[in-house]
Amino acid sequence: MPSIKRNQIAAMNIHWKLYPFEDFLKTQQQLGVKTIEFWATAPHFLVDEYGYQENYREVRKMIEEQYGLKVGAFTPECACFPYQIASWDKGLWERSIEYYKNGLECASLFGAKIEQITCCGGAWDQEPEYAFERAVEALRILGPAAADNGVTLTVETVRPEESNVVTTLPELKRLLKAVDHPNVKAAVDTCAMGVANETLEEWFDCLGSDIRHMHFIDGRPYGHLIWGEGLHPLDDYIETLNRNHYEGYLGQELTVVDYWFDPAQTDRKNMQAFAPYIKD
Repeated sequence: MPSIKRNQIAAMNIHWKLYPFEDFLKTQQQLGVKTIEFWATAPHFLVDEYGYQENYREVRKMIEEQYGLKVGAFTPECACFPYQIASWDKGLWERSIEYYKNGLECASLFGAKIEQITCCGGAWDQEPEYAFERAVEALRILGPAAADNGVTLTVETVRPEESNVVTTLPELKRLLKAVDHPNVKAAVDTCAMGVANETLEEWFDCLGSDIRHMHFIDGRPYGHLIWGEGLHPLDDYIETLNRNHYEGYLGQELTVVDYWFDPAQTDRKNMQAFAPYIKD
């Protein structure tokens, strides 16, 4: 049977937004999770264009010493918040760059080697190429900042409802080639991948070792679902990971509104689906 390491599964607090951050940590410890992808926004941990919460040392100590977890990836909110690197508004675009720079610094402060980002913000009454150029320009600035912090900035595709650029594998490949920086790499979002009618094998064939992170979730293909509630073949996907020697994180970006109200049970069911594949 194909297998993954326990520390590859990166639990994410995005569906815990109605609960304290410590409740999330406590549940992950109980479930035997070792790694988290830290979705950084209020009410859990706020980053903005001016800086970040001053108590980051205490938060990291709580994560690591009290609950025995590690921050594998740091993900400032990059779709709903007003910070988007493809924005047509110059002021917003500039503030977004400062926001993600602060995120990169935070990633380093929490010991994460990955910061996750998307290319949202393009105007729908303008040619998509304009938004693409803005994203490339922003990432050319952020790449060196990532290197300075010892972090890799990973870019994923999104669904066409979320952006008018970088919604498919060929568009992401073109983006990475245009940016051309060793600290700007690819991430797979299996929901966006499914919506684009792409396969995980196609992603590895196209980008290979440039895939440094994943949002590895079930879908129909829409919906960032827990495993077992969608149509994605978990066994086949993990076999593809093994065949391509992927050892990066598998972020659990679970966004269905129903999950917000009982996130602990959501995570419990999700880990049960992973259990047969976990090789400690």
